[in-house]
Amino acid sequence: MPEMFYTTEAISSDPTLATTIALITDGRFSGASKGPAIGHVSPEAVDGGPIALIEDDDIVEIDILNRSLNIIGVNGNECTLHEVDSILEQRKKRWQKRATKYTHGVLKTYTENAVSPMKGGYIK
Repeated sequence: MPEMFYTTEAISSDPTLATTIALITDGRFSGASKGPAIGHVSPEAVDGGPIALIEDDDIVEIDILNRSLNIIGVNGNECTLHEVDSILEQRKKRWQKRATKYTHGVLKTYTENAVSPMKGGYIK
């Protein structure tokens, strides 16, 4: 999973980025990554979970001790929970699942039938 390693390496090696950015992904890590990175987030973005609804300039609160990740603001401004919920509801209505780029073969079968790791990570 070199793509995750290189991304976290780029963030953690830059003093400004390392203190202002965290990588939050539903991707998987190999174990060599370092720095401010949270992986295996689910429900996964591909299914339209909350991570799919995050936009540039949203404020995300990461609480490591309580194992929570929450959007607490939009457009660089903190909001109430009610305001955030309302905005995410609007974004969810606009959200569209991306079309798969695989049109045949094993990867097409996998993308159409793989079940989230949160549900056991099997092929239906």
